[in-house]
Amino acid sequence: MVATIVVKSFSGGEGRMKIRELLERDPFREIEGVIKITDHDPNKVWREMDEYVPTEKVKSALRDILEILLETRSNTTERVCVWVSGFFGSGKSHFLKVLGYLLEDRELRDEDGRSHSSQEFLCRKFGLDNYLPILQREFKTKVLFINLLDCDPNIPELSTISRLILRSLMETQGLSTTFWVAEWEKELRHLGKRSEFQDWVKQRFNRSWEDERKLNAEIVLKQALPALLPERYRSEEEAERAIQESKQRYSLVEPSRALNELVEFAKQLDENNGRVIVLLDEVGLYIGDSVSRLTDLNSVAEQVVQSGKGKILLIASAQEAIRELVPRLTKDTQILNWLQDRFRTRVHLEPTEVQQVVAERLLRKTPDGSREVKRLLEQRSGAIRSALTIDRWQDFDFIAHYPCPPYAVRLIQDIMGSFHTSVEDARRLSGAARSVLQLVHSILRGEGGITCGAEQQIGWLVPFDLFFDSLRGTLSAIRSDQIRAFDEIERLGEIDGLPVVRVGKALFLLQQIGNRYPCAVENLASALVDNTDLDIYALRDKVRKALQKLQETGWVSEEEGKYRLLTPAQHMLEQEVNQNYPTIAELKQAVVDLMREVLRDFRYEHGETRRPLSVAMTVDDTGIREGEGLKVAFYTPFADASDDFVLEQSIANDKSLFWKASGESELEQALKRAVAVKKTLEQWRTRTLSEEQRSYREQLEREDNQLWNVRLPQLIKNAFMRGKLFISGQEVQPTGHGIEAVLREQLRAIAQQVYTEFIDKRPSRDEECASILAWQPGSGLPSIYSDLQLITPSQQIMRDNQHLSIVRAEIQRRQKLGLDCSGRALVEHFEKPPYGWDPRLVRLFVATLMKAGLVAVRYQNRIITDPNDPQARTVFSQAREFQRATFEILPEVDWRKASELCSEIFAVQGGDTFERVALILQEQARRWSQSANQLATRCRDNNLPTQLEQVCRQVAEQLNAITQIDEPNARLRRFLEIADELKRNFPTIRKLEQFDFDGYRMLRSFVQSARGWDESLEGESAERLKRLSEGINAADILDRWQSLQNEFAALQGRYNSDYAQRHREFQKALAKAIEELRKHPAFECEPEQAENLLQPLKRLQCDGEGIPSEPDFACQNCRRPFSQMSVETVKAKYWEIAKQLDNLLPKPEELPTVEPLHIEQTVKSDDEIEAIASEVRRYFVKAGTPIKVRIKAEPTT
Repeated sequence: MVATIVVKSFSGGEGRMKIRELLERDPFREIEGVIKITDHDPNKVWREMDEYVPTEKVKSALRDILEILLETRSNTTERVCVWVSGFFGSGKSHFLKVLGYLLEDRELRDEDGRSHSSQEFLCRKFGLDNYLPILQREFKTKVLFINLLDCDPNIPELSTISRLILRSLMETQGLSTTFWVAEWEKELRHLGKRSEFQDWVKQRFNRSWEDERKLNAEIVLKQALPALLPERYRSEEEAERAIQESKQRYSLVEPSRALNELVEFAKQLDENNGRVIVLLDEVGLYIGDSVSRLTDLNSVAEQVVQSGKGKILLIASAQEAIRELVPRLTKDTQILNWLQDRFRTRVHLEPTEVQQVVAERLLRKTPDGSREVKRLLEQRSGAIRSALTIDRWQDFDFIAHYPCPPYAVRLIQDIMGSFHTSVEDARRLSGAARSVLQLVHSILRGEGGITCGAEQQIGWLVPFDLFFDSLRGTLSAIRSDQIRAFDEIERLGEIDGLPVVRVGKALFLLQQIGNRYPCAVENLASALVDNTDLDIYALRDKVRKALQKLQETGWVSEEEGKYRLLTPAQHMLEQEVNQNYPTIAELKQAVVDLMREVLRDFRYEHGETRRPLSVAMTVDDTGIREGEGLKVAFYTPFADASDDFVLEQSIANDKSLFWKASGESELEQALKRAVAVKKTLEQWRTRTLSEEQRSYREQLEREDNQLWNVRLPQLIKNAFMRGKLFISGQEVQPTGHGIEAVLREQLRAIAQQVYTEFIDKRPSRDEECASILAWQPGSGLPSIYSDLQLITPSQQIMRDNQHLSIVRAEIQRRQKLGLDCSGRALVEHFEKPPYGWDPRLVRLFVATLMKAGLVAVRYQNRIITDPNDPQARTVFSQAREFQRATFEILPEVDWRKASELCSEIFAVQGGDTFERVALILQEQARRWSQSANQLATRCRDNNLPTQLEQVCRQVAEQLNAITQIDEPNARLRRFLEIADELKRNFPTIRKLEQFDFDGYRMLRSFVQSARGWDESLEGESAERLKRLSEGINAADILDRWQSLQNEFAALQGRYNSDYAQRHREFQKALAKAIEELRKHPAFECEPEQAENLLQPLKRLQCDGEGIPSEPDFACQNCRRPFSQMSVETVKAKYWEIAKQLDNLLPKPEELPTVEPLHIEQTVKSDDEIEAIASEVRRYFVKAGTPIKVRIKAEPTT
C-alpha cells in the first residue's frame, strides 16, 4: 500500500507540496560555497557576512580573540598567536574572513546598495555590542588577508611565510611586491620625491609607474635616479651599482625583518593604538611535508611574540591541530612544544558545526514546512526507520536535514575529508573543491543536469548517488580514472529496474569511510533510498544482485560480506583473477591442501595420561599424514565417492574411520576464488606494478589470507559436520563441537581395539626415568615405579615384571638378529601398536633393567654398566641422549672369580655363594674406600708426591662406586671390571697405612733448613743431601724410605756442627760492627737518635749457644735459619747505618778550615780496610766540599 500525503499548497490548491515550499529561504539564491579570504567582491562579502551561522563555540572563539586584542593595550600579553583548525569543509576560511572584517572596520554593501560598517554589523549579529566602542575608539587596525594556497610554494622567491607576509604588507601600502623595488619607493617617499618621480615616469615612458615597475623597474630607476637625485647619483653607472647592491641586500627576508616592517607600519597607523593582524589561511596545506616551512612558521611566531610589542597578531588556519601537524613531519618534540607555547589560543571547528550551518542556511523550514515534514515522519515512521539505518538519528535530525537523510551531511563531510589523503591531493582539490554547503545547494538547484531537489515533491530523499553526481567535477581532479570508469559501469544496465551504476556510485562514496560504516548490502541499500515510500527489502535484493554483477565483471571485490569498488587498474587485475579460476583437477588438489592445513595441528591423545597417538589420514584417497595404528579417510564434496562405496570401505577396514562431507555450493565458489587469487598473486610476484596495483595486490593478499585461514576452513568444517561417519559398516551422524571433537570421540573407541598393550601411565618428568639409577633399598622412588609394580615389597627390583620382560625380550631379539638397538629404535617400536607407550616409559623400563644389572649402555664410545655413572643419568634423563645411546643384554656374572679376586686384593675369605661374595665385597669396599680417602687427605696435608694422593683417590672412588650399587649382579660385574686396576694400586694403600708421616715431615723440614748450608758441602756429604732432597719428592718414596732415613742420620751431625760455628761468627761480626759504629761523631751531637739507628743490628744479636734443634733445625733462642746468618748481611747493615749517622751531623754555616787527612797504616785484614774507608767518609762530611783522594798501597817487606 502506497500512502499519499495530501496537503494544501501555498498557492491554495490541492496537491503534494514541493521541497522548495518547505524551506524558509529561496534555494535558488546564490551562495558562496567555498570562501576565499582574499576575495573582497562587495556582493560576495555581504552574503558571506549576512548568512554566516555563528554557533556558540564560534561566538566564544570570537570573544577570546577580541579579549586578546584588548590585552595588547598593556603590551604585556604573550597571547598574540592564534591557531584555527578543523576538517575540510568545517568553515575555517569563512571564520577567518569574518574575523578579519570584525577586527578591521570595512565597508559592507547590502543587496539594496546600502552601506554598513562591518564592525557594527558583525558585533550586532554576534552579540558583541559591548566591544564595538573599544574597537572603534581605541584601535587603528589593518588586517592582512593571506591565502597561502594562492601562492605557489615551489617558487623560491615566495617560499617562506616571512616573504609572503612582507609581500602582502607592501601590496597594502601600494608599494611594489618586489622587495628591492619597494625599498626604492620608500626611499623616494622619504626624500619627498615620490610624486615627482611618478610624474617623471609618466612623462618619460608615457605610462604610469605602477605599470612600468612590473617589468622595467630596473631600467626606469637607473635613468630616474641621476635625473632626480644628481647630488647622490652622478651617472647611470652609479645608479646601476646602487640598484644591484639593493637587489643583493633585500633578496633575503628573515622573520625579524618582516616583523620590524609590520611593527613600523602599525606605528604609522597610530603610534600607540596601531595594530596589524596577519591572517594566514591553509597554513597546513602550504607547509605540506616540509620541515623547513614548519620551522619558518615557528620562527615567525617567535618574532611576533618576542618582537611584536603587542602590535601584531598572527592568526593561522589549518586542517590539523598543532599536536597532529608537527608529529606528522618531525619527531623533534621541541618544535611541538615551542609552537604550542606560542599559539596559546587554539580554536577547533567541529564537523557538527557544519551540519548546523547547512541546516540553518539551506534547509531551515518554515513553521508550516516543519509541520509537514514532522507529519511525514509520523505517517511513514516504520518504513523510514527501516530504510535509513546507516547511523543512528533522532526525529529532530530528520526534520532539520530533510530532504537529506538525517546523517547524510555528516557522512558526506567525512567522505570529502577522506579525499585529502595527501598534501598534494589537498592542494589539487583546493581549486576544485566544493564545501558540503555548496554540495547540498547544488542538489537543491539541480546544477549540472542532476535531479533538481527543490522541485521534488515531499517524500523524496537525496540518495548518495546524487551526492556523487554533484561531486563528480571535484572528484575528477584527484580520481579522474575512477570517475571515467563509471561510464563503463553504466553500460552494465539495470537489475530489476535499479541501474547498476547507482550501486557503484554509492559504494564508491561509502567505502571512503568504510572503517566506520561497513560497505555491506544493508548500508548500500540504505544509501540509495530516494523516497519514503520505497520497499527497503526489495531494494536490498536488487543491490545484492547488482553487486554480484559488478563482481562478475571485475569491478567489485568482496571480503566477509563487505564490498569494495575497484579502480580501473584494480579492475584490470581482477579480470586476471577471473581468468585464473581452477580446473577440476586443480580444485581437487586445492581441497586436499585445505584439509591438510585444517588438520595440521590435530592431535589424538589417548587415556588419562593424554598420550598422543599417531593418526594416518587421507583426503579423497590422497595421503596428508602418515602414521601407524589409527587411520581416518576423509571424502570431500569434490570426491567421486558415493555413500555405498564409503560404506563398503568401512566394512573392509573395520579399524579405520571414514568420513564423507555433504555437498556445499558456497564452499565450491569460495575455493574457486581462493585458488584463482593465489594463482594470480603468484603470477604477479615478479611483475612490475603501479603503486595503485601494488595496493590492490596487498588487498588481494589480505583476501587470500582471509579465505585460506578463516573462511574456507570454516566452510569445509561445516561440510563435514553436515556429512556422515562410517565405522565398521555402521553409518553415524556427526555430533559435537566441531570436526576435531568428533574425531577424538570416534578414535577413542578404535584406539582401545588397536592398542591392546597400552599402559595408561607415564613419568611426570624426565628426571623420574633416571631416579632408579641412584636408588638405595629403603629410600624413596617416584610413585610411577610402584604403580608399574617394578619394586617388590622387600625393596628389590622385580626382575620378572611383565613390562620389563617385554622390553628385555625385544632388546635380546634385536641383538640376536643384528637389528638397531638404539634408544630411538626402541621408542619407535613401542610407540606402535599394540603398545602405544610414552617414550618416557620406555626409558624408565630400560633404566630399571640397567639397575638390575641386566642391560649395558653404549654411549659416546663407552660401555656403561654402572648405574651411578654420571653419563648413565644423562642418557636416561634426556630424551635426545637416550635416542643416541644403544643397549645390549649383559651376560651372567662369574661370582667364583669375583670371590678369588676379593681374597687376593682384600686378604679376606671371598665367600662360597653368589650372595655371600656380593655381601663381602660390599663390606670390604666400604671399609677400604673410607681408608683410602683418609690416606689421600694425609698425603695432601703432608705434601707427599701427588701420585700417591691420586692413587688413593682413585681407589676410594672405585670402591665407593661399588658400595652404591645395590643390585648384587651389577655390583660383582663392576668389581670384575676394575679388579686388575685395584690389584695394581692396592699395595700402595697398604704401605701408606704403615708409613711414618711424622718422620717424613721432619725430613722435609731438614731439607728446607739446609738451604745455604748446602753451598759449603762437598764430596759425599753433598751427594747425600742431593739424594735426600730428591728422594722426599720421588713417586717411589715408599720403596726408598729406609735409605732416605739413613742419609738423614749421616748428615745431621755435620749440620749441627756447621750451624753452631756459623752462629758464633755471625754474633761476633754483629758485636764488632756495633762497637765500631758507636765511635761515630754523631753519638756526641745526637746520642739518642744515633742509638736508635743501631736497633736493626741489635735485634740480630743472640746470647744463645747456637745449637740447632728440631723441628726447624735452628738455634732454640733466635730460631734464625742457617741462610740468614751471613757476615755480608752485617756489613751491609753497617754501611747503611753509617750513612744515616752521617746525616745526623750538623751542617756548618761556613766551611771550616780543614787540615788534610793523612793515614798511613799497615793493613792486616778486610776489617781494617773498612775502618780506613769509614775515616775517609767522615772527613768528606766534615769538609763539606769535594775532596781529593790519593791512594798508594804496596806490600810490606
